[in-house]
Amino acid sequence: MPLTACYVGVPEGSGDATSLDDDVGETLGEGSGESSSSSSSGESGPGEDESSSESGPGEDESSSESGPGESTEDESTDSSDSEEEGSTSEDTGPQPMTVCERWNADRADMSEGSWSGSLNGCNAGDMDASWRERSLTLINLYRFLAELPPVTTSAERDAMAQSCALMMDANGALSHNPPMGWTCYSADGAQGAGSSNIAGTAAVAAVDLYMVDPGNETTIGHRRWILSNSLGPTGIGSTDGYSCMWTLGGNGNAGKAWTAFPTPGEFPFEAMNPLWWGGGLDETGWTVQSDSIALNGAQVSVSVGGQDYPVAVTNLAGGYGSTSAIKFTPQGWSAEAGTTYHVEVTGIREPIVYDVEVVDCG
Repeated sequence: MPLTACYVGVPEGSGDATSLDDDVGETLGEGSGESSSSSSSGESGPGEDESSSESGPGEDESSSESGPGESTEDESTDSSDSEEEGSTSEDTGPQPMTVCERWNADRADMSEGSWSGSLNGCNAGDMDASWRERSLTLINLYRFLAELPPVTTSAERDAMAQSCALMMDANGALSHNPPMGWTCYSADGAQGAGSSNIAGTAAVAAVDLYMVDPGNETTIGHRRWILSNSLGPTGIGSTDGYSCMWTLGGNGNAGKAWTAFPTPGEFPFEAMNPLWWGGGLDETGWTVQSDSIALNGAQVSVSVGGQDYPVAVTNLAGGYGSTSAIKFTPQGWSAEAGTTYHVEVTGIREPIVYDVEVVDCG
């Protein structure tokens, strides 16, 4: 049976559902349903496998990674040596966007769209194409920050995710294993439910919710699936109030040794909490995930200018988008724009060292 972790609730003062559900395990009806990770045999409960550590000293050997906003050195020659007098330089074409330019461009239109279906008659209908594209753009924005390749959708998975969203909406609930007695039950919808991140909100807003991932303290599974090496193609389906995003059985092969979030290099301050409520990543935790490095039992130190910033470290359940993962939660401090946080993950085969430069993209 698949492992599940659920968040169902409404923030105080909110009139909108902000429910989440994530899943790992065999994809329903898809043979082995392999993800980028091995499935766990059980689900850790609240507080299980949780530990707290003060930041510790780093080690000499390290695996470091620069983010999309960091410059890299390249070899160059003086123009006077390489060009004859009177020659003109070659046009190198448009320059890549900065992190803030990409963040603002991809979030210029955060509107939901038009659903052609109806609960009456159990008509799954479809999202309009531009609506699905806006949701996919946000998924790929977060993957861009993590230096992961973009993903596409497939028509087949879109259709099953759409049937999934209809079922969730018709029953006003979230389930990866919906019973056959559910209103608007369908085999396609059930397969979509067992293979997706699912949320009690529409498809554009759901992406930010997945990345903050409140209520999934032992997994942070939605975020890890979006940042998975294996993700893609995905499928996106939505009604006006519920949505499903296919994650399992991907054929992606990003091959990153590890992925951190917040990401190394420049990281938008606005991504620390893209929601209008809650404490964002500083509350749910910063994460490091890997398919090849055993992270359980790792120690984490965070510092700014040589001053330690304490964190509490939690081992996360394996199999949710990655084989292994940890989170570390700030203790008595919050990330600030204009500050660079030096992170060292030690007590593992090869230490992981990186800097997060929080930049204001407003």
